[in-house]
Parts: sequence; structure tokens; C-alpha cells
Amino acid sequence: MKLNLGERLITNNPLRAFIQRRVEGPMLKRMAGFESYPLCLEIGCGRGVGAEIIVEQFGAQRVIATDVDPEQIERAKKNLKSGFKDKIEFRVADSMALDEPDGKFDAVFSFGVIHHMEDWRKAVKEISRVLKSGGEFFFEEPLRAFTRHFTKDSLFGVVATHPVGGMFGFEEFKDELRKNNVDIINIRHFGNIAIFGVGRKR
Repeated sequence: MKLNLGERLITNNPLRAFIQRRVEGPMLKRMAGFESYPLCLEIGCGRGVGAEIIVEQFGAQRVIATDVDPEQIERAKKNLKSGFKDKIEFRVADSMALDEPDGKFDAVFSFGVIHHMEDWRKAVKEISRVLKSGGEFFFEEPLRAFTRHFTKDSLFGVVATHPVGGMFGFEEFKDELRKNNVDIINIRHFGNIAIFGVGRKR
């Protein structure tokens, strides 16, 4: 789903970019099974910070970075530094129905995007489909207890919405990955608030 104005303000700000570069990226890199990932896909790329992280920290030679919102894609293109232009391509795409062939990517990244989907299971299925056998899926996602509270029971619910179809607990998420031939190889829990991890496709 497209972000509303409040969510864009939350995601398109320097603090969010700092956290992605200095906390989320390095944490996921420490969980990685390989030193580098030549061809990568990022879903829900927003303003494009994640795609740069994938090049800088994960050794990607090429990144296809997608977002369902054309405005975010245009913002990402404008923000892209010249040094990344030969490695990053931004495209409008729906993560629940990716226009990519089976088994194409060495890694897929979701920096807190799947919980925004109307049907998170469709996104997991598509991620698995486009991953190569042995490819890895990097994710950081809030869990149901947090998204439900954030949306309904706090002031943030005024500016941030999360569809019920995007809410899940860890066991549900792990089971759905397994059903789609992806096994979690590294995971960090932050209580029932969020998970950071890596899965590998069988």
C-alpha cells in the first residue's frame, strides 16, 4: 500500500536514514551468510537509502529497487548520487506481484516494508519466487503487537496506518517463509516488538 502523508514524513527524514545506515544495515550484514551479493532486489525502497546501503555494505554490483508509489520512486531518482547511478535502478512495482523472473536475485531486502502490505503472505511468496536457490532474504519488521498498538492505541495512529493483512507474529512469519522454501538462518528478536533476520532459500 502507498504511505500516507504522516508515514512519508516518518520514513523520508534524516533520522530514519541515519538509523538505516548505522544500525539496521550493519546489524543485518553481521547476520549475512556471504560476503557479497552481486544482484539484489529491494522492495519498498522509499527515498532510496536502502539501495545505497545494499551497494555499500552488502557488495551489490546491481540493485533493482522497487516501490509501489511513483512519487517515492521519483524522489529516489532525484536523491541518487552520481556514484551509484551505474549500480541502482529504481522501478515502480508491487511487491505482491513482482514483474521479475523466477530465481533471478542473489538477495532480497525489506527494510520494514512487508507490514505495509495488504497481504504479507503474497509478498513472501513473491520474494521466494524471485530468489535464487541459496539466495538470502534480509528483513527487519515490526510484529503484530507493535503494529496493532501503533495503529490503534497511540497518537501515531492518526498519521500512520498498517493494514490488518500486514500484521503477523514471528511464528507465523517463520512458518510462511518455510512453506515458501526459505529457512531462517539468523534472527534477532526485540521482544514482541520487532525482528531482524536473514532467511535462505532452499
